[in-house]
Amino acid sequence: MTCRQKLSRQNPPLRCCTHIFSSPEARFVQGWRMRQKKEWVFENINNTKADKMKICSMYLRFASATLFFVFGLSSTLAHADVRISGSDTEENLITTAITQYQRGSKSDIKAEFKGTSVGFKDLCKGAADIVPASNKIQADQAKACADKKISYIELPIAYDAVAVIVNKSNNWTNDLTIAELKSIFHPESFGKITRWNQVRAAYNDAPLKIVSPDTKSGTTMFFTERVNAMRGFLRGDSTIFSDHDKIIDAVSEDINAIGFVSLGASVGHKGNVRPVPVNFGKGAVIPDASSVLSGAYEPLTRLLYVYIAQSALAKPEVTAFASYLFENGDRYARFAGFVPLAASTYISDVRRIKAGQ
Repeated sequence: MTCRQKLSRQNPPLRCCTHIFSSPEARFVQGWRMRQKKEWVFENINNTKADKMKICSMYLRFASATLFFVFGLSSTLAHADVRISGSDTEENLITTAITQYQRGSKSDIKAEFKGTSVGFKDLCKGAADIVPASNKIQADQAKACADKKISYIELPIAYDAVAVIVNKSNNWTNDLTIAELKSIFHPESFGKITRWNQVRAAYNDAPLKIVSPDTKSGTTMFFTERVNAMRGFLRGDSTIFSDHDKIIDAVSEDINAIGFVSLGASVGHKGNVRPVPVNFGKGAVIPDASSVLSGAYEPLTRLLYVYIAQSALAKPEVTAFASYLFENGDRYARFAGFVPLAASTYISDVRRIKAGQ
């Protein structure tokens, strides 16, 4: 009788596993053992009862883990009252709001910040109630939600800008034009523009090191569209990180590095970096609250959003937290290094949340 037949008759899996290793012709059997460095090594294990039990135990643990991940049960969001998934750009803003809110609430709020595109995927499969997003939902993402009959409301929460950063010891990069940014970050510059003096002849003859968020990031989507007119495409020699703090750390450690991050991250992180003024055609402009509000930094200025599944607003916990977030939107936006919206916008957002639309 096969192992599968035994299982189908509701025999304990352990007996089935023991049966697998009890054939007389198998003097040795192959097993897997996890070493301290988390590397799998292949080794021979004597065909003893203890070894059979050990292998069986490992087999069952592996099978259970596989099922756990296949069916999506590994997410920390699964059973929370409020499920948040989305942009790492807004992580500081959202987590600060959660911390303050939970001082007076018993709601179980879980949040993951793996990128705007991941948040939209979770929204459109019903796995997230609230999605912080560093760009507007795209047509293909909106269609994915429509196909699943998932409606949502889109609420702006703050202004942000994408700051181009270099190491503070870089004393030659005084400013950059959009054309020069394109020469640095465009995919076609890979293997061609590899030194700083190729960007501008007056700059140092030094290697050009490019650091970027990954393509799950709304920041990458926005920046590459505005600078390269190629949404989401990066140079093949870019060093990629999944969050903005790691980008700042990488640029802090390399005098020849250049990267781009959210204004909020550049303001809040005490790294050894500085923002590069960008010349959009009317003189070099530094990214800050003043240039964002005046429109001087407009080509690299954006709105940050929060998307909320309309069905989730039927849950009092979601409505209460979302209302709190926007009632205090000005405060949390400033704290996270962003530029707050007008007070009337936050009032309007709260009304929409409470009305469920």
